[in-house]
Amino acid sequence: MIHSSDRTAQTKTSRIVVSPSHRWIRLVLQTVLLAAPIVSGCGDDREPALPLPRFSEVAAQSGIEFRHFNGAAGSYYYPETHGSGAAFADFDGDGFPDLYVVNSAATHGVVAAHPPVNALFANQTDGTFVERAAAAGGADTSFGMGVGVGDVDNDGHLDLYVTNWGVNRLYRNLGNGRFTDVTERSGTGDPRVSTSTAFADIDLDGDLDLYVANDVRIAEGNPPECRHGVVRIYCGPGHYPGDSGSLFRNDGDLRFTDVTESMGVWTEEGRQLGVVFADYDDDGDPDLHVANDHEPNFLFRNDGSRFTEVGVPAGIAVSPDGAPEAGMGTDWSDYDRDGLLDLGVCNFQWESCRLLHNEGEGRFEDHTAQSGLGGPTYQNLTFGTDFIDIDNDGYPDLFLANGHVEPNIEILDSAGPRYAQHDQFFLNNRDGTFTDVTAASGLTAFSAGVGRGSAAADYDNDGDIDIFVSNNNQRPHLLRNDGGNRANWISVEVEGTRSNRSGIGARVTVYSDDLRQMAEVRGSSSYLSHNDLRLHFGLGHRTEVDSIRIRWPSGGSQAVGTVPAGRFIRIVEGESWSPR
Repeated sequence: MIHSSDRTAQTKTSRIVVSPSHRWIRLVLQTVLLAAPIVSGCGDDREPALPLPRFSEVAAQSGIEFRHFNGAAGSYYYPETHGSGAAFADFDGDGFPDLYVVNSAATHGVVAAHPPVNALFANQTDGTFVERAAAAGGADTSFGMGVGVGDVDNDGHLDLYVTNWGVNRLYRNLGNGRFTDVTERSGTGDPRVSTSTAFADIDLDGDLDLYVANDVRIAEGNPPECRHGVVRIYCGPGHYPGDSGSLFRNDGDLRFTDVTESMGVWTEEGRQLGVVFADYDDDGDPDLHVANDHEPNFLFRNDGSRFTEVGVPAGIAVSPDGAPEAGMGTDWSDYDRDGLLDLGVCNFQWESCRLLHNEGEGRFEDHTAQSGLGGPTYQNLTFGTDFIDIDNDGYPDLFLANGHVEPNIEILDSAGPRYAQHDQFFLNNRDGTFTDVTAASGLTAFSAGVGRGSAAADYDNDGDIDIFVSNNNQRPHLLRNDGGNRANWISVEVEGTRSNRSGIGARVTVYSDDLRQMAEVRGSSSYLSHNDLRLHFGLGHRTEVDSIRIRWPSGGSQAVGTVPAGRFIRIVEGESWSPR
């Protein structure tokens, strides 16, 4: 437990493009001009530029002994390319985020000598972790995909939901260092090809409901066979029928009811990969974005008693030229600090990550090209997508976890992208544009990976945000932020009383001098993953926060007064702030 919380703290040529049946097979020559802005400096003249932090890869030295196993054994099952995700969350309540990492498993007809298992790394509060999933009871050996975190029974302990190719698992945190499987009792098993998942209080009744994204329907034992010439490859999503996600309403007593159809979110038209809730229309209830694989993306607007799919009229469903893309990672953020939540969606190779600017009144405009993200993200294949303020200047930057899905891609296209790819980091210039600082931030100083899920947290509580990246069939990366804490910051944890105890859905606005920052507590992030529930706000050279205002999911509002910079604080609904 933390008792003292002060801290010192262009033109591109593509050869392999998407097609409905073989995303990475059809070879064409296509030239695309991608506009990029000329950036001369920061948009905020009142705040000088801050030193650029660097990332150090410290997984092994921090005790993260883990290797993802994708189950590949020559049958080319589609889910082998998907996993996996990870979650930062303070499961034991000591004020330091722990880490849960999902593993996959052997596929149909294959017996593993040592079955892979999910891992729970307990934070030792000194920058290191110890694995204790077996002792804690969360060591699932299913074919794992993603993970979500939330206090489903409002007992003060964060629970786990793990998605699988097969039966999903809900683990209740008992608060004594152990988890117990309550899947059968809860009715949330959903035995399909599940991917990302998200908690939110959709009906604002004070407890967390659950959305589960499902990708495609696959018959075990008989995968389709696809080849490029004589080379065996993974069949793309067009070879499989799509499936609907599931929405579970929390009825209390660890029991849920499937309300997918009655709430208006049942559809088999997508192949769902990334999901994230946020109140994009500022009406007080959580809306849902779903990133689909080579199908139009969904935006389910919460109208109180039912959701309405508004992706097309909102302008987020397809690319600017009207084509669906292969959406994977997704995140919400008020990146330009105009008070509205904008949307990032990242895609397949030769499809840029999309930056969708919230124009208000339920409408978005594509700002990908003018933001400077179009060119640098065009040739990579991106899964993990996180808006996080790495340098503590008060403006969210963008981290991307990259990696291909086809192990033979370098045989198929020797001049194209690699299977393992370096992750990317884009610095927010505070004028609506971003600059690629991948190399300068240290991300090319270590081996590239086959990136999938990414999760963010200040795991060492030193005042800057670190990142964990899960790599497919490889060891993960733990990226320690070195130097972000040279600027000031504040970390805010909220706890609901009338609202759900996790505070998921709470909107927190921090005022400091001329800077206003807004963020929501979210029950999912990125791709297959979950960020720490604490909200981190960079302050630059400002030495205190003038005020913090919270709009709770219960409908109540709350304001607290001056808080010095460099603090971890907790705000309980209806009470003042206290050191964490």
